[in-house]
Amino acid sequence: MNLRTSSRRAFTLIELLVVISIIAILASLAVPAVTGALSRGQLTGSLNNARQLQLATQTMALDSFTTGEGPGWPGDSGDGWGAFCQNLVDGKYLTESDVRKISSAPGVNIAPEEFPPSKSGLQVYSVKENDPGDAIFVSTYNWTGFAEITPDAVPYGDKGFVIFRKAGDGGVYQARQATSQALGNSTLAAGIAPKP
Repeated sequence: MNLRTSSRRAFTLIELLVVISIIAILASLAVPAVTGALSRGQLTGSLNNARQLQLATQTMALDSFTTGEGPGWPGDSGDGWGAFCQNLVDGKYLTESDVRKISSAPGVNIAPEEFPPSKSGLQVYSVKENDPGDAIFVSTYNWTGFAEITPDAVPYGDKGFVIFRKAGDGGVYQARQATSQALGNSTLAAGIAPKP
């Protein structure tokens, strides 16, 4: 009986180490790109939430202006975040679940039964009917004004921030753009939303 010996060759230790090293290098290059894309996606979500809040508020303000009844922009009533949310819901401009969804963001936890939310990923400013269109209406909490962003503030820290204006334009900005020169000379009123 003739036994044939197998001539299959196994990988050497050096070959395995080279392959593992190449995989480790590729993974180290991919992780920052993936986390950056995730942060950009989350910031875009906050921008969409700010846009939805601005549209609902603008509709409420237009209704108030044409009928002379009900609340308008948040600065016109001056009643605070809770009353502002309740006005949007009472006027059927948003539902309670819409307000909770808009208020949420990474790093901000809102109890499902809590309405109006006591925490928010967005800061709403006390703009009034007669404020210019470039007045800042809403921003993310990590933006502290024209000078800087807060690196450890939720949401987003120093990954970027969102600004949305009364007229309906807004954007996602990088940390280095948190200056008055980059954002323009918009009016900034005191915020009415609670800090998360």
